[in-house]
Amino acid sequence: MIKISVRYDSIEANKFNEPQGYITVNNNSTITDVERVEGRLSIGFTFKSKYEPDIGEVKITGKTIVEDSEEKMEKAVKEWDKSGQKNLPLDMAEEIHNFIIFNCVTETVILAREIQLPSPIPMPKVAMKDKNKEKEDTGNYIR
Repeated sequence: MIKISVRYDSIEANKFNEPQGYITVNNNSTITDVERVEGRLSIGFTFKSKYEPDIGEVKITGKTIVEDSEEKMEKAVKEWDKSGQKNLPLDMAEEIHNFIIFNCVTETVILAREIQLPSPIPMPKVAMKDKNKEKEDTGNYIR
């Protein structure tokens, strides 16, 4: 079973302009390097939350430490080298990118609040209803 941990090397949050009108937030993770270290994989990454149009950006760089079977880790290093430092096996890449995004978006929510940018993900909203009215499906999973 795969075990993944994360270590941040740098965290940067910049606000270029005041948010106004419609804002788009793009969250993206990029794997920058893969190497074997003490029987594990050390996978470098860059995560960015970019606020458009030209509102701000949060950038986090770091490493994920991956422990998996010897066979899977060797396959990952070979795929990385064979692809010109661009790809990992799809199952591993998916798990690692999801791990990076989950952890970094959590950090970005706090950083965005500190520099008065909107949250990079939609936050749950409370919908108050009259108890006498019939329950209505709000389309939200949180009630």
